[in-house]
Amino acid sequence: MRVLRFQARSFRNLCADVVDVDAPMVVFHGRNGQGKTNALEALGVLGSLRSFRSARLQDAVPRGAPAGGLDVRAVVESEGQTRQFAFSSGDAGRRLQREERPVDAVAWLTSLRASWFSPADVGVVRDEPLARRALLDRTILTLTPSYLALARDHRRVIDQKSALYRGARAQDAELDVLDAQLAVLGARVTVARRAILDRVTGAFERLYAEIAGGERATVRLRSTLGEGDEATLVERYARSLESQRPQERERRRVLGGAQRDDLVFEVGGHPARTAASQGQARSVVLAWKLAEILAAGESGEVPIFLVDDLGSELDAARTAAFVHRLYELGAQVFVSTTDVRAVPALGGGKVRVIPVEGGTFG
Repeated sequence: MRVLRFQARSFRNLCADVVDVDAPMVVFHGRNGQGKTNALEALGVLGSLRSFRSARLQDAVPRGAPAGGLDVRAVVESEGQTRQFAFSSGDAGRRLQREERPVDAVAWLTSLRASWFSPADVGVVRDEPLARRALLDRTILTLTPSYLALARDHRRVIDQKSALYRGARAQDAELDVLDAQLAVLGARVTVARRAILDRVTGAFERLYAEIAGGERATVRLRSTLGEGDEATLVERYARSLESQRPQERERRRVLGGAQRDDLVFEVGGHPARTAASQGQARSVVLAWKLAEILAAGESGEVPIFLVDDLGSELDAARTAAFVHRLYELGAQVFVSTTDVRAVPALGGGKVRVIPVEGGTFG
């Protein structure tokens, strides 16, 4: 997939100009605070329906913006067609349109997806398990957009059950209904996570070795449900939910389940969370992102890829190797940087450099 043009309205400091980005690599260049990362964020919202910078998308709406909320549009080559995409979010909720017709999130993400690397991503290796679960789940969405419906259903049931425990005394009849749903949904989430991990593990280990000069890294899923097929996991989880209910009542919270899984990285035979250096953590994330793009290309179209603050986390050689690999895998690459000297040549591929100043594109 390839973005040809995009436009952002009421989005941070960005002007509403239509920006031509029809190139294999697009560089947003300028001083800090001018809107380079805002441009990447707007593209990321189109490709993931969320911000990679803020938990609340409405944080991107500037003060004094016209009523109606933010609006991001793009013309995209995808699935053999050139299509128009329009994303808006405001008081009336989120609206997704493709070719001026409403579509759901799964249909949208089937046609337009984005992955990214930013300096903050390096911290995922040492962060709490929630961050690594999110990393894994974003990869699943990149490779299998239909996972979104399952993830939402799973989250909805957990939220309903949590609300029961926080409020009045939860009745067994209500908990029985939710636990029956949760056993099935949690098992399916675990199966989906294992399936994607099977697809990316080999490439991740190989790519890490290339990036880290032969050092070995591994990745596995630490699942609270254990091993087994879906039926086995459903049965095991149902028994676990029944046995842990007294403790859940006492603590007034939902305990073990797929929502407690962890993605475990090891480097050089040691847990990356506690033993990885900054360079090793960076290499883990780069290898994971490249493995994700490689797997996407093997099964369908390659998502667009966003690299924020190019050169801040990577030395020149590693920057060039990373961007070249993305280009070789077929990704349209968007980067932001304060120094165009950090941008590697693509060897025949067109690079479009777009100056950004005060939210205006040069």
